[in-house]
Order: sequence, then C-alpha cells, then structure tokens
Amino acid sequence: MALFGVHFDGAITTEDHKVSIRILSNTYEHMQRSIDRAYLINKHGQVWKHARLKGVDYQETEFIAQYPREGGIILDAVREGADAIIDRVAAAIRPVFEEASTQAVERAQSIADQYQRRLQYVADMGAATQTFESVKDSPPSVWAPGYSNRSVVKEIDPLVSVITREEGSLAEIILVGSRTHPVFRFTPLIAHRFHLLASRRDLATPMIVNVRLRILDRGNKKVMPSAKIENVATGREVTLHLPERSDFDVLHPFHDGREIKIYASPITESLGFDLYGGDLMFLDLVG
Repeated sequence: MALFGVHFDGAITTEDHKVSIRILSNTYEHMQRSIDRAYLINKHGQVWKHARLKGVDYQETEFIAQYPREGGIILDAVREGADAIIDRVAAAIRPVFEEASTQAVERAQSIADQYQRRLQYVADMGAATQTFESVKDSPPSVWAPGYSNRSVVKEIDPLVSVITREEGSLAEIILVGSRTHPVFRFTPLIAHRFHLLASRRDLATPMIVNVRLRILDRGNKKVMPSAKIENVATGREVTLHLPERSDFDVLHPFHDGREIKIYASPITESLGFDLYGGDLMFLDLVG
C-alpha cells in the first residue's frame, strides 16, 4: 500500500493537536499536485510545461484520504499499486532536501545582474552565438530531469513553507512506496532554504532563436512588457520576457507576422528547462 503522509507539530498546531482548515486544504491540494506531477514523469519519462492529466490518469492518481491522526497532526493518503509514484516523489525531494539540510544556501545572483552579463555575452559573441537548433540537437543533460523534478518540488515547497510563519513548528513528509523512505523532517530554517532552492531562476547561455511575434504586451506601471512568440524551429508558442520597457518599442515594428532573429536566454528553474515550452528572456535583435 503506497502512502503519502504529512505530520505537523509544534507551534503550528493548536493545544489539542489540530491545524486550521487553511493548512489542511493547502496540504491536501499540494499533496495531490505532487502526486500528479510524479505520475506524469513516470508515464512520459519527463514532464513539460502546462502538462495535464487526461482521462484514465485521474483514476491512476486517486489516493484515498485517511482520518487525521493525533500526535501533532498527521494527514495520510493511500493507494494500492502506486509505489512507483511515491518513489518518484521521494526521488525529486531528496536532493533538494539534503542540500537545504546540510549547508547554508547562497542566494542566486539576481536576474537583473545576470541580464547584464548576458547582454555582454551577445555583444562579444555576435553571430557566433549558439543557435536554438544546435541546443535542441544537444541540450544540457540537466535540463529535462531538472525541470521534471522541479515540477514536484514546487508543490512540496508551499506545503512545508507554512511552518516558516511559526517558529518552533515542524513538518515531516512520510513516504512509503516500494520501500519506506527516510522521513523528510522540515524545520522553519530547512523549509526556508528549500524554498530558495525550489524558486531559483537563472538565465542560461544565450542563443539565437528564429521567431514570429504573436502578441506584444506593453505592460503597465507594475508589470513589465512581454510577448508571446512562435519559435519557428518547434512551431510552439512561448513567453518572451522583455526586461526593459524600451524593448517593446524595439520589437513593435516587427509585430506583423514576419520571421525575425533574436538573442534570448532560456529562463531555467532550479537548473531545469522545458526546451519546447520554457520562457525566454529577450536580449536583442540579431543583425
């Protein structure tokens, strides 16, 4: 019997070992979402942006909630024949949890600082910058598994982050798949470090991408401009972030369906990237 359990204790619980409905619903929601992501990884070998369950997939991921147990508050969900799903959840959590548990986590360099370095890169490399096609033929080995793992970890993050609001709180994740996995025991400090790792975003090495502008959004005082572009090499539509408001004016003359070449950096998430659907950061026009 496969089991996914979450145990809360300490200040986050009441005197009679109960938690709020908000915490209860948040826990079950993200438990289910992490299970869904793990199932899709097992089924397809990886998960991609906006991947969704279909038809029979819902039956395969239907865990049954057990009555909450005391001793803190322990929330369980079980399912027969789902060992591989739980093993996959554990495999995704383990490296991030271990890093968060054993060492201080350095804050990633800001996207703004990385952006300036990427601008200098394309200024130096020019037409010698790698093309999207060359990256597609030989993508970094960490991208696909990193993105897949991150899809599970990003659901565990808000599940355990609730304890960071109450010092002295604890959250434990108990996983039983093909074996009983070591318990993941989160203190507020570990949960905070876990969040830093789960939410890390970086600008990967720039590339030249052939695109067509589909939608160009000027943004407003609070939201930066952005675009929806068709990547000509894949025929897929992806989001292009425009880090400068002047970038809207640079691209606007080309908002007529013609094919153009741009320099852009993949925006990686926890070092993972969906080559066909991941967001890009605009750097400049080519030529």
